[in-house]
Amino acid sequence: MKEDKKKKSSFMTNVKKTWAYIKDCKLHLVGYASVSIFEGIIGAIIPILLARIILNITDGAIEELIYTALITGVIEALLYILYYFKGFYFQRIYQRTLTRLQIAVARETLRLEISEIDKESSGLFIDRLNKDTQEISSMFMEFTYWTSYVISNVGVLIGLFVLNKYLFLFNLIEAIIIFFINKKRLSKQYEVQANVKKIQEKKTGLTGELVRGIRDIKVLNANDTILKQTTEKIMDTSNEEIKMLDISRKYGYIENNTRGLCDLLFILLGCLLLKNELLTVTVFVIVYNYQSRVKNLLMGIVQLLEYNKKFTLASNRIFEVIGDERFKKETFGNKKLEKLEGKIEFKNVTFGYDENKTILDKMKFTINPNETVAFVGKSGAGKTTIFSLITRLYHINSGKILLDGIEIDDLDCSSLRDNMSIITQSSYIFNMTIKENLLLAKEDATEEEIKKACHMACIDEFIETLPEKYDTKVGENGMILSGGQRQRIAIARALLMKTEIILFDEATSALDNETQEEIQKAIKNMKGEYTILIIAHRLSTVVDADRIFVVDDGKIIATGSHKELLKNCDFYKKLYEKDLEGAK
Repeated sequence: MKEDKKKKSSFMTNVKKTWAYIKDCKLHLVGYASVSIFEGIIGAIIPILLARIILNITDGAIEELIYTALITGVIEALLYILYYFKGFYFQRIYQRTLTRLQIAVARETLRLEISEIDKESSGLFIDRLNKDTQEISSMFMEFTYWTSYVISNVGVLIGLFVLNKYLFLFNLIEAIIIFFINKKRLSKQYEVQANVKKIQEKKTGLTGELVRGIRDIKVLNANDTILKQTTEKIMDTSNEEIKMLDISRKYGYIENNTRGLCDLLFILLGCLLLKNELLTVTVFVIVYNYQSRVKNLLMGIVQLLEYNKKFTLASNRIFEVIGDERFKKETFGNKKLEKLEGKIEFKNVTFGYDENKTILDKMKFTINPNETVAFVGKSGAGKTTIFSLITRLYHINSGKILLDGIEIDDLDCSSLRDNMSIITQSSYIFNMTIKENLLLAKEDATEEEIKKACHMACIDEFIETLPEKYDTKVGENGMILSGGQRQRIAIARALLMKTEIILFDEATSALDNETQEEIQKAIKNMKGEYTILIIAHRLSTVVDADRIFVVDDGKIIATGSHKELLKNCDFYKKLYEKDLEGAK
């Protein structure tokens, strides 16, 4: 009993939450409800008219038959008009609700902590953004429809009771039996459906990766491997859906046989009542026409129960993303920096992506405003993690990170993110035009600013060779571009932001030597005006940095200029010599 109350409370809570996305459609909702009520009333009248037509035909009452047929035709025409407006209101409410929900889920997905994205499959968020929002939007309206349907048909039940209590009682017992058969079916299906949703999320994530990573799959000749994994997920989903269909088929078989038996018994009971003069032919025909409406009345209640379960399942999944209970959202302070100087301090910072492994161990360093520094070390030493913490994509476990003397946790989002830009070795290029990709960094950038940033990133000459130049669409993740071209567009996008702090994370790793030299010139031109942090695989690219931090096993083991480190740090000297050998 307690479990039922909990489910009811959960359903009502989700209805209230969903109402926030529907309430702006009040006029359409009133129209939809009104049309549904009128539809129910007319639906109750039509069986009576059809019964009269049958009796008119039987009695040979031609004039009355024509009169009744005309009335029936007018009422049916009115019913079709109601269908039209019902569809009109439904679509308006559905689309507006869907739009608002999808925007809310997209907005809240962007607010998620990166650690939450790391833990989950992308399919989880894609399915909730697309499928679950569609289900909520349509099911809320379907629930409204069936509620009005049940209410409007209570009159049918009362009318049947007045016409003949014996047939009323028989139909009521039949409807109750059918109701409990379907209630059992819904209970069984709900258990399977919850599991289907989880498996579908994994399938969506994997199939998305299959398309996005198709080039690498082909190059690695991993077609069979990825197809095997995808097939397993598709088969898992298919098997669970087959379970649902088996349940539906099993209980459908039981229901259909029950209905068939009851139809036979109904006729036999009617004949018995006619023989004993407890029923007239006219009433028998009217009740026979009403019979389906009584069944469907309780079936409407079954539908309400079904939509209750489906709605609760889908809305719980949606509001897990929109709310803050399951997935952690980014939180920022309220301190605002009007002008950032660019001083960065790490004070005994400890961090690990999980509890079992520490990446940074009590790391401490200071970077002064307008200083150019580089971080070097072996792969996995923690260099990229430093950048992730500076941009506050992750929370530190202990210690402090200060920006201009203020803890970054106390700064608002704009003070932090608007004042720093990062260029990584795999910056994402969106399926837009080159210009649109650049405008993501600065929405109001002028054409002159765009071309200047592209010139500094050494990509302007290439863009001018394209038939549509800056209006060229580059495909998902810049598929029509080479690795170096994608990298330079990402650099131009970052330069367009004109932030006080610029982070280069292996930003020139995908560039040829000639282009790399051009980018190095661009970085040199910015020296002294920006705080520049560089992570470099090729040590030759950072020899001109003001200072170089040598990172090993999550700690800064040495600091100095290139010349000082060659003289005083054997670890750095070995890295540099290895880099020179690799360049040969």
